[in-house]
Order: sequence, then C-alpha cells, then structure tokens
Amino acid sequence: MSVLPEFPPVLPPDEDVLEHALSARNALPPEYGVPPRSLGRLESLGAWMSACQGQLPPRQLHEVRLIVVAGEHGIAQRQPEISALPSSFTADAMSAIIDGRAPLISAASAAGIFVSLVDATSARPSGSIDVEDAMSEAELGEHLRHGMAIADTEADKGTQLLLLGDLGRGLTTVAAAVIGSICGIEPVKVVGWGSGIGDSAWRVKTGAIRDAMYRVRDDRADAHRVLQRIGSPDLAVLTGILAQSAVRRTPVLIDGLGVAAAALCAQILAPGAAAWWVAGSLGEEPAHLPALKALHLEPLLSVGIGTGQGLGAILALPLLRQAVDTLSAGAPDDPLAPESVGEVKEAVSGDSATDN
Repeated sequence: MSVLPEFPPVLPPDEDVLEHALSARNALPPEYGVPPRSLGRLESLGAWMSACQGQLPPRQLHEVRLIVVAGEHGIAQRQPEISALPSSFTADAMSAIIDGRAPLISAASAAGIFVSLVDATSARPSGSIDVEDAMSEAELGEHLRHGMAIADTEADKGTQLLLLGDLGRGLTTVAAAVIGSICGIEPVKVVGWGSGIGDSAWRVKTGAIRDAMYRVRDDRADAHRVLQRIGSPDLAVLTGILAQSAVRRTPVLIDGLGVAAAALCAQILAPGAAAWWVAGSLGEEPAHLPALKALHLEPLLSVGIGTGQGLGAILALPLLRQAVDTLSAGAPDDPLAPESVGEVKEAVSGDSATDN
C-alpha cells in the first residue's frame, strides 16, 4: 500500500455563477460610471471570486489567512555559497514573524489578515538535492498530509481566502530545480541571483541546480518523485495545502517562487486545482514567470518583490477585495443561490422575456 496520499477529483469554480457574474457586470446601468471592460482584470477577478463562493453577489473577504511555510534546505548547508544570507536566516526570520517584528506582520495587520507560521523542517534540513534525495517516500507522504490537514482546518473554520508564502535559506535553488524539471527548462535559464550572490556563487548555484535536475531527468512528469528527490519538506507541505484547498473549494492567493514550484506539483497531483488560485506578485527570479505561465496564472502585481513570506500576496489582496466590492455594487438585492442560476441565465439571455 502506498504511503502517499491521493487527491479526489477537483471540481472547478461554479461556471454558471461565473457566467452570470460577468453578465451582471456588463449590464450595470450608466449611472454607475463604469462602462463594460473599463475596470480591466477587476471584472474577471470579481466574477472568479463569486464563482469560487458559488453565489452572486460574492461575500466580502473578511476571513482571510496568510500561511507562511518555512524550511531548512540541505543544499544551502552543503553549498553555502548559493545564498548570501547568514546560516541563521531561516530561524531568525521565523522568530521575527512570531515576535511580530517582521514587516509582513504590520502589513497583514493593516489588511485584517490572520497569520500562521508552519515550520516544515522536522528537526533537520532536507537532503542536499544535488547528490541525495530531499526526503524518503514516507516523509513525503507525511508532509503532504500535513499540508492537507492545514487546508482542511481552514476550510472547516470558514476561511474565505488563503494567502500562501514561503521562507527558507536556499529555497530559490530548490524551487528553480523543481520548476526547471517540470517545465523542461535548462538550468541556466531558471537560476537567479537569489539573495544577492556574486558571479562565482551563481556558477555554484547553477551547478547544483543542474545536478539536481539530472537526478530526475526521467521522472520530471512525476510530481511525487520530483518532490521526494529534489524538493523539500516545505514544498511538500505547500503542495498539500494547495491541492487540498482546491478539493475543499477554498480559493488561494499564491506568492513566491517556492509556492509557484509547489503549485506546479499540486496541479499534477490534483488536476484542475489551478482554477482555484490567483497569483499575487511576480518576483525577479527567472523561474517564476515560466512557472506561472505553465499554470495559466497572470500575476496581479509586477513590482519585483522577492522577499517571499507572502508579502506580495498581502499587497495584492486589496485588488481582489476591490473586485468583490465592484461586483457587489451592481448585484441584485437578493443573493443568487446556486440553484437559481439557471433561471437568471434565461432572464439575462432573453429566453424567458415576454411582450408587454
């Protein structure tokens, strides 16, 4: 019996509600001052959120939680040159979040976002992925289930929207290897400068990513094998959260290169899960854009934020909230229940119209 969990089929956001939300937006009277298509992506974002909730107008986004998943990576210990950050960075950054000193805490507080920190290190770093597996199959199953349990807890609490962030020294190396493998991109095109490394360190980092990708050259379409061999426990936890959130119909605002790498794995393990996600911010790492393109996700912001930790998602959240507000402004007084969508569609299309 496999130690790895399986995900049930993912149902897409309500397509009938999505269609009606778009129709309702285009039918707003002139006095609202927002002609059709004048609000750009806000229009499709509001309709998407309405479809995720299965109702029109969509509910205001009050129950929002940011989950930051942190981990230590063995590649950063074996090849310390790949990061300009001190060896204590991950632990220090986690302490800053816990103590409320991290910039993301003040930003989250101002936006009314609850914050949770998950330490996926499990008392030891992952294996150095250029020469050994990141974890055993049993450990991979454990971390995936951990992420699934987190997603189930948030769904059961009624969380309306999850924000995901990543944290960890050496994470961009691991994430680039995963993205390069799954997307079939050569190492030199996914390696970035991470925390500000120099040319010599960049060459070491490129070599590490090349060696890691070679180790899964025959398994790059197998997300389990990629995660186990060249991923990390934190990416596995993120993968579990993303896939199970889609199963539980919880929309997710993703942010960071590590989260993008996990999202690729989650989409393979739970096909259709990406329909439940929106990308917050595009960073400057070369691997980030191809990962989002493979997921058919267009980032809401492109301001070069590379801190991870979900800060880009926090900054993008007001756009999503405004999209909900805009759609709600012109929505009917009586909420559109899922069972009534068919009737309203007929009325909008004119199929049930009568002559006066």
